[in-house]
Formats: sequence, C-alpha cells, structure tokens
Amino acid sequence: MFDHVEFSSSECSPYPISPQPDGAATKQERAHPRVLVVDDEMLIASTIAAILNENGFEAQAAFSGEEALSTARTFRPDILLTDVLMPKMSGVELGMQLSKELPEARILLFSGQAATMDLMRKAEADGYYFELFPKPIHPEELLTRLRGL
Repeated sequence: MFDHVEFSSSECSPYPISPQPDGAATKQERAHPRVLVVDDEMLIASTIAAILNENGFEAQAAFSGEEALSTARTFRPDILLTDVLMPKMSGVELGMQLSKELPEARILLFSGQAATMDLMRKAEADGYYFELFPKPIHPEELLTRLRGL
C-alpha cells in the first residue's frame, strides 16, 4: 500500500504524541490537526500516522478499537481515521462511541471490504453518518482529503 516508509509489525506508533495537559492549546490554537489512525494491521496504522506526521498533522496510531478509545481520551483527536472491519470492536462501533465522547471530532472510515456497507447502514439507522474512504487509498489523495476538512 505505502512503499516509501517501512516499520516492523512489532513497532508501536512511530511518532508518539504526548497528550495535552489541562489548559494546553485548544483545537483552534493548535497549528496542526490531530489525527488518530486506527487499524488492526499495525503496519498500515503506523505507516499512515508517519505519513501524516511528515505532512503537517499530529498523528498517532492505535491498533484496536479499545486502544483507540483509551488513546482518544488523552490525545483528543480532531479526526478519527479508522478501518471498519477489526476484531472485537468495528470502526463503526468505535466511531459511534467516540462521537459520544468527543462530539467535535470528525469521524472518517476506510475499508476495502464489501461487508462494510451493512455496518454503515446500521449506523445510519441509529443516526450516525460517517464518510467512507476506499482502502487502499493513495497517500496523496488521503492528504488532499484531510486538508480539505
């Protein structure tokens, strides 16, 4: 998918971001949007986070829905970019939960699976609407779309 940045699957996020302490810069005061990238395939999440960090975003990777919720509580992302089909908690379930905890965060899903549409329809029936990106997505297209938010 991305061939110019490599990480071993045992690495965690290549650019860990320290959480903002209370009283730190607000979303409007930050120079770079924060993106939490979630995929159960560590290489994909780490690579996307690295690309975003190199291109004007503050990004952190998480490798499960549960880890993403925990990370989001301290990292406070402006954007959640999550794979849809993951074990235990889908990206749609993650997006619905994060929308409750951080209603100002933009939720973006990406998937290459046809089964995604059933999950999307269920979320829409519950009043949640998420933008869906195709997977794989070229890094330049992803950057363009994120910058347009």
